[in-house]
Amino acid sequence: MKDIFDTDYTRKELIHELSNSFNEPSWLLDRRLSAYDQYKNLPYDQDTLFYKYTTFKKFDPSTLSMINRENEISFEYESKLSLPPTVLLRDDSISFNISDELKKSGVIIDTIHNLIKSDEELARKIISDVEFSNGFDKLGSLSRAFATNILIIYVPKGVVVDELIIIQNEISDTKIAKFVEFIGVFEQDSKISFLEVFENNITQSENSKLYASMQSFRVFDNASISFGQIQAWDQKMVHMDARIIQLENYARARGITHLQGSDMTRHNSKVHLKGNGSEGYDLYLKFGNKTQRFDIKTEIFHEGRDTIGQSHARTVMMDRAESILRGLMTIPEPAVNADSWLTSQGLTIDKGKVIAIPALQIDQNDIKAAHAASVEPLKDELLFYLESRGIPKNESREMLIKGYFEYVILMLKDEKIAENVRQILSKKWNVLS
Repeated sequence: MKDIFDTDYTRKELIHELSNSFNEPSWLLDRRLSAYDQYKNLPYDQDTLFYKYTTFKKFDPSTLSMINRENEISFEYESKLSLPPTVLLRDDSISFNISDELKKSGVIIDTIHNLIKSDEELARKIISDVEFSNGFDKLGSLSRAFATNILIIYVPKGVVVDELIIIQNEISDTKIAKFVEFIGVFEQDSKISFLEVFENNITQSENSKLYASMQSFRVFDNASISFGQIQAWDQKMVHMDARIIQLENYARARGITHLQGSDMTRHNSKVHLKGNGSEGYDLYLKFGNKTQRFDIKTEIFHEGRDTIGQSHARTVMMDRAESILRGLMTIPEPAVNADSWLTSQGLTIDKGKVIAIPALQIDQNDIKAAHAASVEPLKDELLFYLESRGIPKNESREMLIKGYFEYVILMLKDEKIAENVRQILSKKWNVLS
């Protein structure tokens, strides 16, 4: 894959210019430079499961222009979801729609730059809380080095957020490369649900674009988060995403990643069950058509005792779309009584392709672990059965495909996020039909 910039000197100059444009303190500039050094030194993957399958043959990032400034603007949004977003990111702008009740509770949903102005000590603490993510992913490190939007969600100890926090990301019809970092710190006994949505704010784009992000979530003792990521870009987008979650004692995280847009999606996820009794669920829906490609890696890493970690995927690939999922369950010796489960099920239509590569790395005998993978075509006899009962063929296909995803959607156990997932799923189906 070609670099966006010409030389190492030019790239470091750009990092200094970007940092100066935000008037960042020296410690934040040093963090960017360190991330860039990690990008240079890290391999594209740190085990044998990943990148030999990834291809960017049709993508030339040298034609793109990097967004180099974040402008805060007033909130203006035409509703597309079941609820209006809390944060709206568009090209080079960001706006917020945060309730007074949320502000009074001490919850912070803001950029790192705004937080530095009001409380630099807290900003540094939040950054230090996610130091575990340093060096996690090569392209994630690149996103951190050049991020124009560095979004923070911070929930103080004991605070329960009842409303669904929605982060809406939109890109226009321009040849751009956008780099973003998203940091979540959830203190002891806190609880929150949040949803990221990625969409173009035009009907169909003719220009290639790149969206790259690095996400780091720290969930402290007894805290609980549920989250969703809905990717509904148009098919001129290349989306590269790295996400790592660290769970402390008896912390819980349930997340669903619904991928149905972009020409090429590369997603690298790790759930680190560090604390005793922690639980993590990494769930995936992938719905592709035309020549879309989805390259996904999910790892559940058990470290504490009595942990539960599960990753489940349901995939539908149509036309010549292709999906590859690598799942890795890692259980080292200290992870006594770990409970780990990995499944991948795929449905192919026409010449769609679904590949699953499950793996278990186990150094402890006192555990439960299992994996399963299957791929099958959409069966004509099922369509015939429904048609014989008076259901038109297109409606029959819709029922079977949407129903195929429901198993994973229900595992999330968050109806507000699930409602939005179903809504975006229906939106794509309506375009296809």
